[in-house]
Amino acid sequence: MIETVDIKVGYSCNNDCYHCVIADKRRELLIARGTADRSTEEVMQLIEEAGRDGAKNIVLTGGEITIRRDFFEILEKALATVQTVIIQTNGRMFYYEEYAKRMATYERAHVTIAIHSIKPEVHDWITGSKGSFEQTTQGVRNLVKYGIKNRIGGKLVISKKNMDDLTNVIMLCKELGCNSLNIAFPHAMGNARLNFYDCVPKYSEVKDEILKATKKSVEIGLHIDWEAVPLCFLPGYETFASELRLSEHTRLNDLTHTDENYSISRKTRAKKKGPQCKKCRYDLICEGVWGDYVEGYDISELTPIQGEKITDLRMLESFKIHPVQIRN
Repeated sequence: MIETVDIKVGYSCNNDCYHCVIADKRRELLIARGTADRSTEEVMQLIEEAGRDGAKNIVLTGGEITIRRDFFEILEKALATVQTVIIQTNGRMFYYEEYAKRMATYERAHVTIAIHSIKPEVHDWITGSKGSFEQTTQGVRNLVKYGIKNRIGGKLVISKKNMDDLTNVIMLCKELGCNSLNIAFPHAMGNARLNFYDCVPKYSEVKDEILKATKKSVEIGLHIDWEAVPLCFLPGYETFASELRLSEHTRLNDLTHTDENYSISRKTRAKKKGPQCKKCRYDLICEGVWGDYVEGYDISELTPIQGEKITDLRMLESFKIHPVQIRN
């Protein structure tokens, strides 16, 4: 049974992030079709299909979904179809109080908002939009003000511009009222591929900040997950890897293709490991790194961790402080 359906409603966006993975697709679609967005009818059909297939969750993302005129119409359709809806957004539209007030009323809707630095000038540089830091952070405050409570989380994409700022963003998210933060290593597609060596750091360059930031998250009580960070770079914090929490069956409805089980293709095609990883105690539970990282950097930095092979997540010491769901 499909657990989650991820629907890309379109590629239009009011930011132009220099790590954006779909920037090239947006340009290609605009040239080929004159539009980079699905129609309302197309999005509704995908939502209905998710419902017929028994999906529990729908993820709505873009581009930037909140700039669509039919945003709330789409959201209400999704909420009428599945148990939980997750909105991935840059949060800028919630700067407008009435917009935020309405969003906060949808009790089964969760919002994930991108915050890439605590420094306005750095965040704005990354997003390619002056004033976006002010709009995004005020948008979070507005949602919290109107009662979204524990249904709002942050999202940060690591880059060479902000890789020393991760701990500070964790503290900012806690201060703003977020109940979680997902920190993702960049997928070198789109703009990130064009800017590869300016954008994508080596794991070894970020390791110390990853450990420092994770320790801080535990101290202040903010739930965090690391996306696309191999477990050898999370010593003592292995269960903080987001892949251990992802749905086992996710269908991805992208504009250019449909992946019927992205959960499988992510592990078997999109991610890569080095031959040394077979000797690692985490080999059976670690997905490795994005394949495009391997194209740009030597992955000898992935160091096998000695010890008995982990087959049960409860064998990890970090399970005690950050447990994950145990699946058969």
